[in-house]
Amino acid sequence: MFNKAKDYLKEHLATTFIIEGNEITYAYYSILNDSLRVEQLSFAYKSAFQRFLKNLVTHRKRHLENFPAIKIGRLAVSKNIQISGLGKMIVNNVIEYAINLNENCACKIITVDAYSQSLGFYEKMGFEYFTENDSHESERQMFLDLTPIIKTFHDR
Repeated sequence: MFNKAKDYLKEHLATTFIIEGNEITYAYYSILNDSLRVEQLSFAYKSAFQRFLKNLVTHRKRHLENFPAIKIGRLAVSKNIQISGLGKMIVNNVIEYAINLNENCACKIITVDAYSQSLGFYEKMGFEYFTENDSHESERQMFLDLTPIIKTFHDR
């Protein structure tokens, strides 16, 4: 994984953060730019898409084809400390990063290709499924709409 992370960094594809201490790696995660295509959502949600889109964009542009996003490429926490809340802290850090990013570059959504053993974790964090078509796969595509989080952040 670390060699891939180095290659991705060199190619400007993803940035990996490593949390280490006392000769042990506690966790790592990668983030990269992503976008959510409107046709992905309309295909996945069909009738629910209109409600979702209305909540996602208050002033819809006529030809908006993509929503800016950040993808969590990989997120792993050592089994020895999985109940410590470190994974939640990492996702919250990515959310905070996305909110701060909006000062200079728009970001509306966080996406992840979640492994089946991590689905419950991402559900608890507020992520939703793109579609039920991948419900029997080992990885499922999920997203988190940042709109209500950003609103709460700015209302403070």
